[in-house]
Amino acid sequence: MAMMNLDLTGKTALITASVSGIGLATAQGLAAQGARVWINGRSEDRLAKAADAVRARVPGAEVMTVLADVATAEGCAAVTEAAEDIDILVNMAGGTDRLVPFEELTDADWQYQWDFNVMSAVRLTRHYVPRFKKKDFGRIIFMTSEAGLVTPTVLHHYGVAKAAVIRLSRCVAEIFPRTDVTANCVAPGGTMSEWVYREARDTPIEEFERNHFEVNEPTSLLGRFAQPDDVANLIVYLCSPAATATRGALLRAEGGAVRSD
Repeated sequence: MAMMNLDLTGKTALITASVSGIGLATAQGLAAQGARVWINGRSEDRLAKAADAVRARVPGAEVMTVLADVATAEGCAAVTEAAEDIDILVNMAGGTDRLVPFEELTDADWQYQWDFNVMSAVRLTRHYVPRFKKKDFGRIIFMTSEAGLVTPTVLHHYGVAKAAVIRLSRCVAEIFPRTDVTANCVAPGGTMSEWVYREARDTPIEEFERNHFEVNEPTSLLGRFAQPDDVANLIVYLCSPAATATRGALLRAEGGAVRSD
């Protein structure tokens, strides 16, 4: 029996939407295990700062950047043109800022959620599938959310898109039977992020956090926002040689808020 092996020396990872939060923590975690990392964002300034943050936390890390909006076909094409040969694809891109009742959601709202959360992952994964098949190695991570399992009443469009990501992940996993290519799905819950600070506004973070979990997530067993590393650690494991038997799975890091198996 081999001991747990998380070493990713010689591997190259692409993490979309990785200038902050879980995406940045994932880039740092993979770099810490020896991987070369491509990070992606839509702001040149934020992308440069994120690259510096990876290097600061992991001295000697090899970090490349690609400026692109993966919610568009053109943005995905720019990413694949830059990151030609990778071993690990983390489809991190996704999210929403528009929290409104169902009847106020426009066609544009629905289309954007589909493009940002689902089609970005479809386009990038489709591009790299033949490469992973050829080298008989690959790790593909899809990011869903607890909203894809239990959807809040102001996140219908986001929840539906994230539910689709769960199904997409399993479909992709079944492309690679009896190979060393795996695809899995990770479902975070409330995580300390720019969204938290933005929503808290002038309210102290501790007060905002306490109110959020009392009102919005009373079933959470964690009872607080997770840290980005809490989720990134699971992703790093799934990208490692240690996770070869974990395939087509939905793994949750949502603090136990979802009361189902």
